[in-house]
Amino acid sequence: MASAYEALTLIQTAPGTPASRRRGRGASGSRIRPVLAGLGAFLMVAGLLLRLYVAPRLIAAPAGFYLVVTLADPHASYFDERALTTRRDVTLTYNDTIRGDAGASTGTIAVWDQLTVLADRKRHVQLIATYQRSAFNRRTGELTNCCGASVNDDTRVRQDGIGVVFWPIGTRQTTYQVYDTNTERAWPAAYSGTANVQGLLTYRFTQRIPVTVVQQLPGVPTSLLGLRGPSRDVVANRTFQATNTFWVDPRTGVPVNVQERILSVLHAPGGQGRLMVANADLTMTPASQRALAAVARQNAAAITTIRQEGPLGGLLLGLLLLLAGTVPLRRLRWVRREGCSGRS
Repeated sequence: MASAYEALTLIQTAPGTPASRRRGRGASGSRIRPVLAGLGAFLMVAGLLLRLYVAPRLIAAPAGFYLVVTLADPHASYFDERALTTRRDVTLTYNDTIRGDAGASTGTIAVWDQLTVLADRKRHVQLIATYQRSAFNRRTGELTNCCGASVNDDTRVRQDGIGVVFWPIGTRQTTYQVYDTNTERAWPAAYSGTANVQGLLTYRFTQRIPVTVVQQLPGVPTSLLGLRGPSRDVVANRTFQATNTFWVDPRTGVPVNVQERILSVLHAPGGQGRLMVANADLTMTPASQRALAAVARQNAAAITTIRQEGPLGGLLLGLLLLLAGTVPLRRLRWVRREGCSGRS
């Protein structure tokens, strides 16, 4: 009888796994399902938080940044003070060196230093040099007067609008107030269409700065200003005017191309006389365009990962794990068998 009972037991359990092993596997499955469900719920919440809370804080202008941007005009004109002559059809170069101050920046405010120099490199003549320390919102580009913000080390100068080197993330087709260091104030830059620059779709903005007195220079001979009569020294007003065009990557706020048509002139008191200081149509070099386009592409990829791919991946993986932890495998098999028998 014992052998017959053993044979019956073997017949009952032979087609599958031994009963004790089946019970152990079932117990193990019952323990792991809550873990999977908990992990799935965690990933789904993490995906939502990344999209709604973390992404808006991570997508921002970098605190640490360094780049040299160059504009040039091979057919410019300017007055050479050393030679007391007007030079025409010469190359003027405009270098803008940008360096982020990570130590002075915060989670919401970036502090960048800029040194811009307009010069005739061939003759070692420097026409204009401007140092700007700007503090701005890392998402909107809005300038603020904190953290030692200054123009030519003068902290009394108020900066407003947005800076030329960083526009709002998600730039819109509208008019922005863009700060100009030459006139020390912001002027409207109106949306004027789209253009392809270095393979990127950009928004074009045009800014017109009217004739503005920017400096008073004592001891200027009236003969240099073209005034008749005996030469005498006067306090001359230097005026500045410009038409600036910016091509901005709307996703990241990076200006990938800039053109500045500038004219600076000296006048005697009352607007008499005229001496052209600088006249140039400065356009960004292709090398600088490529460098800025690379920055825009890198920032856009990071924005896509943080705003879309990361949250979506967390939600999908979390949903799969949640289903695996809450829907019993045995029920899934029963549903599959019922479906097969129904088809037969």
